[in-house]
Amino acid sequence: MLQFYDAYLSKCCLRPLYDEYGNLYIAVDMELKGRIREAMIKKMRAFEVNIK
Repeated sequence: MLQFYDAYLSKCCLRPLYDEYGNLYIAVDMELKGRIREAMIKKMRAFEVNIK
C-alpha cells in the first residue's frame, strides 16, 4: 500500500528551495514524507475488519 501511494506522497511533499543566488529548486521534503509514511503505517496496523 505504501508503494502504491509513494508517487502521490512525493508530489504532496514538494517544497521550494532557494540557493544563494536566488534560484528556485523544487525538492521532496523527505522528513515530511517519512512522517506521513509513519502515520500511514500506524493507521494500517490499527485497522480492523469486523466480520459478522
